[in-house]
Formats: sequence, C-alpha cells, structure tokens
Amino acid sequence: MRRILAAAALASAVFVLAGCSGTTSVAPTPVTSTDLTSSDGGFDQHAVVGVVLLPEGATPAGGGASLPDRFRTSLTEAGFRPDVRVADADDPAGSQRTAVRDLVRTGAKALLVQADDPSALTGVLQTAHDAGVVVVGLDGAVPASGTGGDGVSSDYRITGTESDADLVEQSVAAVTSLQRGEKPATD
Repeated sequence: MRRILAAAALASAVFVLAGCSGTTSVAPTPVTSTDLTSSDGGFDQHAVVGVVLLPEGATPAGGGASLPDRFRTSLTEAGFRPDVRVADADDPAGSQRTAVRDLVRTGAKALLVQADDPSALTGVLQTAHDAGVVVVGLDGAVPASGTGGDGVSSDYRITGTESDADLVEQSVAAVTSLQRGEKPATD
C-alpha cells in the first residue's frame, strides 16, 4: 500500500512540476529567432535587420544606387543580414504593416522604418516592441508604441540627413551600436 501511495505522490509531483514549467502567456505573435539576444541588451552580429521603406525611395534620383540597394550593401558589409522591404505604391501603409509583421515573425532584431502613415503602424510596432525588437524611425516620427501603452515612440530616430548615403550611414552606425548593447548617437 505504501508503494502505491508513494508512486501516486511521485506521479502527482511530476504533473504539478510539468504544469509549472510551461509558459504563462501567449506571445503577441509567433517569433522565430536564431539570433540570441545577449544579456547586455545587444544581439548577434549576424542578426537580421529589417528595413521598411517608402515606395519613392526605391528609385534612385539621377542614377546611382537605390536606397534599398544602399541599405542591403551597407548592412551586409557591417556583418548583418538585411531584409529590405519596399512598400507597395498602391497600398503603402498596408504593405508596411505586413512587412513589419513578417520581419518580427522571422526574428529581426532591429527595424529601420520609414513610415508612410505612422498611425497605421501602431499595432504592429507595439507587437515588435513586445517581441523585443528595437525600432528606429527614419526621416520622421513613428507612432507611439511600447509595452503597456506608455507612449514610448520609436526607440531611436534618424532625421535631418542630407542624402540617402548619409541616411544609410547613420542607420548602419545606429544598428552597430545597438548590436553591441550601446545607445546609438541619434535624435
């Protein structure tokens, strides 16, 4: 009889402990990450960096490299894995929402966002923040976001650039600082 009671008590303890080891809440979106975030706030050097651009930035003015190509080249040279998305001209806000959502799900550690309609991105940027993605606004504001509706806007902003080359250079410098767990020199 003692053996049966001991076995029942052991089985009960295993079930209780198994129940305690599960997650307590559901993540805001399924996130796949192969780039481990370090304890100091940085992330893996070869992390995915998402870039979400306006449609007009895709065509270079006066020849030269396009803005998406500049981002791909410069982020790759800095050791990151860029995933550059250009908004659809027919529905820029909708395609940017989809792009941000997809980049978060695929494990991007940082997002550089040139918003068409900042208020249209509120929900997906909230999800990005909740998933631990650092958001950098390019050429203007992105909507208030952050956990708990605390009014935190993009984590950082890059504004007042004189050219596409300057925008890309400042953006790559910001991501490099973030990767090392340092606060970037931005607005």
